[in-house]
Amino acid sequence: MMMTLIIAANFTAPAQAQTVVQAPRIIFLVNQDNFLPGDILIAYGKSFANDTIVIRIFDPAGKAVRIESIKADANGSFTEQIFLWPQPSKNFVFGRYMIEAASTIVPTYKESRTVSFSDIPSAGSPQFQSNILSIKLDSPTEISVGKTFRIFVQVTFDGALVNVDDPNQLLSSSHIHSGNDTINLFGKFVKLHEGIYYADVKLDKEGSYIIHAIAFHRGFLAHDSKVVSSGSSIGEIQESVNSLKAELDRTSHELNATRNDLTQSVNDARAAIKGDIEQAGSAVNQLSQASGQINSIILPILALISVIIALQISLFARIRASFK
Repeated sequence: MMMTLIIAANFTAPAQAQTVVQAPRIIFLVNQDNFLPGDILIAYGKSFANDTIVIRIFDPAGKAVRIESIKADANGSFTEQIFLWPQPSKNFVFGRYMIEAASTIVPTYKESRTVSFSDIPSAGSPQFQSNILSIKLDSPTEISVGKTFRIFVQVTFDGALVNVDDPNQLLSSSHIHSGNDTINLFGKFVKLHEGIYYADVKLDKEGSYIIHAIAFHRGFLAHDSKVVSSGSSIGEIQESVNSLKAELDRTSHELNATRNDLTQSVNDARAAIKGDIEQAGSAVNQLSQASGQINSIILPILALISVIIALQISLFARIRASFK
């Protein structure tokens, strides 16, 4: 249906561009509000005489997917078929598109229209479709280098699980980012249940990775992503802890054995010293006993010697007296 919006304007090009301060002065219309695959987009309107109108088509994500130009006539009028809507693909998904027209004489003069691209015809005023393709991604957050982990993906369309026989067509553009490297997940997905699919993946390097799951179904595109880290696994850390614990237990056992050996050596030394002390005490007692026996023998001899000496003195005294 033709749009009937009319914007009053003076289409005489300004003598000096720097004096243009008025609102955009361009009329831009399209032939319908809702387009089906195979429909033709016709742009028409009015601008400056002999102006070149640049037409840009922006997809639902805001990305320019088509750029065309139209030449206005001497009156400033223009009309042209600029685009044939293709079958939906990853580059042209169903959804809302913005069509923008801009003058090249005064580039600030722009007008835009929002249209819908779908597979359902609509009549009258614009009827934008409410179909929603949704994808949910799940995976472990911590990944072990060189070990396989599993990525799970659930795909729904308007709340219903999307059941396909070949998930690699549904999820063919899914991939993993790692710096400048990209790991393609095509061919890795397996069906687990209706609408639920998984892929087993192995990462060979440590670092941060972004898993990007992309689903394309019935002309609609959906995305989901998750950041994961690749490094030493909890299991490897646990093994290191267990190994360290075993080493500590072994060291503790050796220390206990050494302590026991030292204790035994000290006890043996104490016993040896005690035995030596006892032997020394016994020797002292024996010496004491021997000393007593010696004394019992020497004392009478000393007494006898004393008597003999006394007798000799007496004898000498008598002999001396007889000589007087």
